[in-house]
Amino acid sequence: MFAVMGNILLSLGIFSQGSTTGIIWDLLYFIVMTGIFTWVVSPPPESAKLPMSLRLLGGSCLGAVLLTVIFFRFISSADFTAYLDSMLNSFIAAQRSSNVVQLALLESVTAEAVLDMIIALTVRGGSLVSCLLLFTICRQLSLGLARMSLRRGRKDESKDGQTGGTVSSEAATLAMFRVIPSVIWVFSASLLLVVLTRMINLTVVEIILWNVLLLCVILYLAQGLGIIQFFLNRPSTPPFLGQFLIVLFIILLFSPVLNLVVLGGLTVLGIAENWVPFRQPKKKGPPSTPLAGDGE
Repeated sequence: MFAVMGNILLSLGIFSQGSTTGIIWDLLYFIVMTGIFTWVVSPPPESAKLPMSLRLLGGSCLGAVLLTVIFFRFISSADFTAYLDSMLNSFIAAQRSSNVVQLALLESVTAEAVLDMIIALTVRGGSLVSCLLLFTICRQLSLGLARMSLRRGRKDESKDGQTGGTVSSEAATLAMFRVIPSVIWVFSASLLLVVLTRMINLTVVEIILWNVLLLCVILYLAQGLGIIQFFLNRPSTPPFLGQFLIVLFIILLFSPVLNLVVLGGLTVLGIAENWVPFRQPKKKGPPSTPLAGDGE
C-alpha cells in the first residue's frame, strides 16, 4: 500500500513533464506488479496450495510479459532512438583519451546496434530475470519487516500474558530449498534445443527456450546457495566463517569477471545435487563400532 501510494504521488509530481498516456502505463505497470507480488507472498486459499517457488516463478513470468510490452512500446518512439544516439555520442566524446583502436571500435557502434542488443537481451530472459530479482528482494525485505513486527508484537503481548504469532512456514530459509528432480531434464533439453534452434534460425522458439533455460539456471543457483547456507548453519561451523563468506560473496558479486565464475560455480553445485546428496542429514542411531559406548 505504501509503495502504490508513493508511486502515485511520484507519477502526479511529474505529470506536467510527461504525457498522460505514459503516466497511465506507469501506474498500470506498478499496480499490476504490486498485485502479483501480493499474490506471491500472501495468496488466497485456493492458490496457497502452490509452493512458494512456483508462485514466485509464475508471478515473474507474468511480470516479464507486462514489462516486455511496455518496453517495446517505449522504444517504438522516435525520441528514444534520438536520445540513445545522443547518449552514445556523449560516451564516445568522453573516451577521446583512449587509444586509436578503442576509439575506432567505439565509433563503429551505432544506436541501432545498441538497441538491437538491448532487445535481444530483454526478450531472452532479461525481463524475466529482472522481475524475479525484484520479487525475491522485495520478499526478503517483507519477511525481515514481518519478523521485526512480530518481535515487537511479542514484547507488547508478553506484558499482557499473550503469545505472539509466527512467520509463515513458507518463510523457511534458503537452506531448505530443493529443486524438483525432473527439472534436470527440462534444463538439459532446453540447453540442447537453444543451440539447435539458433543454428536453424527459429528465433521465436529460441527466445522461449532461453527463458525456460534461465528459469532452470536460477532454480539451480538458488539450490547451490541453499547448499552453502546449509553447511554454514551447522552447529560445528564457526560463526566468523559464515560472516566472512557472506562478505566475500558480496565482494565477488560486484567483481566484473569473478561474479560470473562464482555464480556459475554455485549453479553447477546446485545441479550436482541431483546425483550427490550434499544436504543428507546425519543418521541418528547406535554407533557403528560394536564395543563403542560399553563404558557408559
